[in-house]
Amino acid sequence: MSYIEHLRSTTALSVVSAIMMSGAATSVAAQDTDTEADLEEVVVTGSRIPRKDLVANSPVNVITGEEFRLGSFTEVEALLNTLPQVVSSNGASTNNPGNGQANVDLRNLGTQRTLVLVNGRRFVGAATNGVVDLNNIPAALIERVEVVTGGASAVYGSDAMAGVVNFITRRDFEGLATNTQYGITQEGDGERISADITMGVNTGDGRGNITLNANYLKRDQVLAGARDHSAVQFNELAGGAGLAPGGSTTIPQGRFNSNALPSIGGLDSFGNPIGSNGFLVTDDGQARAVVRPQDEYNFAPVNNLLLPLERYTFSGMGSYQITDGIRFFGEVTFANNTIERELAATPFSETGFQVDLRNPFITDAVRAVFAQIDQDGDNIVTTGVRRRTLEAGGRVSRDSRNLFRVVGGFDGELENGMAWELFYNYGRNENSQRQDGNIVISKFQQGLLVDPNNPTQCLDPSGGCVVLNPFGQGNLTQEMVDFIVTGATNLTQVEQQQVGGNIAGNIFELPAGEVGIALGAEYRKETAAFTPDTFLASGDIDGFNAGQPTAGSFDVKEIYAESIIPILSGVEGAEYLGLELGVRFSDYSTAGGVTSYKLGGEWRPFDELKFRGLYQRAVRAPNILELFQGQTNAFPGAQDLCNATANRSQAEADFCVNSLGVPASAIATFQQENAQIETLNGGNPDLFEETSDTWSVGFVYQPSQVPGLSFTADLYSIKVDNAIALFGGGLSPTINACRSDLSLNNEFCQVLTARRSDGQLEEVPLFRQNIAQRTAKGVDFRVDYGFDTDNYGDFSWFLAGSYLIEATTRSSPFVNAVNCDGTVGVRGTCGRANPEWRFVSRLTHTMDNLTTSLLYRYVGGVTDERINLAEANGDPIPTLFIPEIGAEHYVDLTFSYKLGENFTLYTTVNNLFDNDPPLIGRGAAGQFNTDAGTYDVLGRRFTFGVRTRF
Repeated sequence: MSYIEHLRSTTALSVVSAIMMSGAATSVAAQDTDTEADLEEVVVTGSRIPRKDLVANSPVNVITGEEFRLGSFTEVEALLNTLPQVVSSNGASTNNPGNGQANVDLRNLGTQRTLVLVNGRRFVGAATNGVVDLNNIPAALIERVEVVTGGASAVYGSDAMAGVVNFITRRDFEGLATNTQYGITQEGDGERISADITMGVNTGDGRGNITLNANYLKRDQVLAGARDHSAVQFNELAGGAGLAPGGSTTIPQGRFNSNALPSIGGLDSFGNPIGSNGFLVTDDGQARAVVRPQDEYNFAPVNNLLLPLERYTFSGMGSYQITDGIRFFGEVTFANNTIERELAATPFSETGFQVDLRNPFITDAVRAVFAQIDQDGDNIVTTGVRRRTLEAGGRVSRDSRNLFRVVGGFDGELENGMAWELFYNYGRNENSQRQDGNIVISKFQQGLLVDPNNPTQCLDPSGGCVVLNPFGQGNLTQEMVDFIVTGATNLTQVEQQQVGGNIAGNIFELPAGEVGIALGAEYRKETAAFTPDTFLASGDIDGFNAGQPTAGSFDVKEIYAESIIPILSGVEGAEYLGLELGVRFSDYSTAGGVTSYKLGGEWRPFDELKFRGLYQRAVRAPNILELFQGQTNAFPGAQDLCNATANRSQAEADFCVNSLGVPASAIATFQQENAQIETLNGGNPDLFEETSDTWSVGFVYQPSQVPGLSFTADLYSIKVDNAIALFGGGLSPTINACRSDLSLNNEFCQVLTARRSDGQLEEVPLFRQNIAQRTAKGVDFRVDYGFDTDNYGDFSWFLAGSYLIEATTRSSPFVNAVNCDGTVGVRGTCGRANPEWRFVSRLTHTMDNLTTSLLYRYVGGVTDERINLAEANGDPIPTLFIPEIGAEHYVDLTFSYKLGENFTLYTTVNNLFDNDPPLIGRGAAGQFNTDAGTYDVLGRRFTFGVRTRF
């Protein structure tokens, strides 16, 4: 629908451009009644019906291109994350978890539930989950961004459960504009270089226009070791006693554990009993049973704190007015993103390995410990091997992503004023991912078995096998590393096709005004495939988890209708009263037929005040990843109900032996080998649609006594049912659901039969189900004020905020809902920091050629989610060293100066007061001791740039 790409009036455009980030695109009528008659109808995201009033009934935030310029933003997600309605997702500083993409998450309901549009049309996703990578949208080309928060499926279709982010790009540009900038942190790293050029020319006596844009961005790597707060990974001490340097128990020295050793009372080299954690090899070749905190591997410093990125984008837009009522339009976009993710060396961790005690690299002390379980004297023992392969270097994943998108169509206006459009939208995204640092499991095993007649040679010499020495830190030679390490290449292809047509306008007039209507139909097909390296797909790899291939497609046919119906107008107590209705029917090749709808309206008792409300039923059909994902390995933390603990009942022990496959000889002392248990995740073609109920009520107030002042506030509520999640809500809830009914008729017990012959859980199948529930409820508010003075320049100010009343997540019907309002979890149930209060404010002053702008961002305090989890389950509240995190205050300062008509110099200081990120307990966070997506982890940064316009 091309009319959403632009405002059809120069006057209307100037109004929107004056709004920095409007809580609702400010009503022209309330500001200047003399200009209302001059306005033509416009379209604001949230409805397809053009109208003369820029205030939508859905809460709409508008970010103009000026806001990008004032903040010197080169990455789109950096600005979106300042919005109070946005909870940070993956981006420039999320290395693990993260994949180099930049995503947006409205209301903390998940990136897959936020629909991203460009000029009102869908944008092709970057992976099989269909989520859009914002790195493909250059900030320089953006005219404005309209953000609808709340379900919008009736208007835009699936995925719009949390809301819509609509990027509207420049068009009808004439002339030449450039923007070049350089940025660097106070520490002298994290350099950014960005350059873009935009050219436009009118053709055919003003009937046509061609606009071209090219952008280059290069962002340098920063490692976590470059900052004091992230150079050491802290572990949380038991009982909230404090934090201590630590890291991973998969250590460079090598750790070896076998159930046989504790069961026979095995002793280490110092006469200490060996427990289920096994023993490590000391620097002098001894076997020590106790793994001390100082033995743990500090993985933090070699992870990325800022992911390096190199990006090229090229965009073109054109239009030509063929006749007075028909216009052709087109868009072309190409983007190449190269991004690198770096993790610590592979934490090799495998069970059931055979070790030959004749290996010449095993010290006598270690051999003596292993010999305790060599009951048959064949010099072969079975053990688990956990070793950080530092000698092989870090795990590096390099992604090269190429995106191509083309849009073409016709639009125009009928003689009766109805606007129409027909369009075709095609997008393709290809990603080639190169991985280095993976360890081949079978080769590691091959190198542990030696030829009895020549122990310096492998029992199986095929493939150039060399005998391995993992017994102690630094003992793997380059020859050994070359044998066990492999690279890999994964390919992802995503394709989207969309054909649509619509017609909108006023169809007839009632006493209270004209009835507006929009009718349309769309067809869309989504295809995606992930093809992992053959070696990775075999499962014979430790390092990066690839899993099995994923491939699938679906198509959907949709029809929709909207209407705005005036009821009263120009009477006492009702300057305007009207209804807004909408319905969409979608027929998915996978989920079948689904219906979404909306019902709302507005009431203006007088010109200055508007009340608005809207109820929406939204739907989201499962994406290709959720439907067709090949099996992939995961390693969640959980405790097997068969573990010999003090609270394990006799009934549970009997069930483990008789039904779950734990050997009777081991049940008395049975312990799982690792705190993390391997599971198999994957798609489910039987999934059906998620549904949500969203309502919002609010007001817009613009007092005529104070021109330029406006207030908005909206109360919203979103409830998502049948949300797609892992089977049982995950491994721990599945185990709890089995414990409540110890029977193989219980489907949650059936999956726990996935065990090895020694009883250890392995590859527990947890495939997705429509099983979860999410809610979000709160208040959005905003104040805008701007005024001009004769002697002191022009001032503009806004304050946009959000108060979170409720945010719950329930991973399955078999667990209690957890209140995530005001919590931080990162890798747990609640996700990233989601404080009760957030707001952002900007004050800008312009006098003559100098503009000064100050941006203030407030992130409210949060509580460690483990406290909320305990409350939900009725468990004792844990004693934590850092149970709560205080509020954070960020300030950015920008100066710009115009040198004549064509040149502008500017500089921005981000994080002016050099705030360090807050420390979060290890159990709650997981990356760099903080929430790297929410809090600033780089410190003070400087940007210098120049803009030209000819």
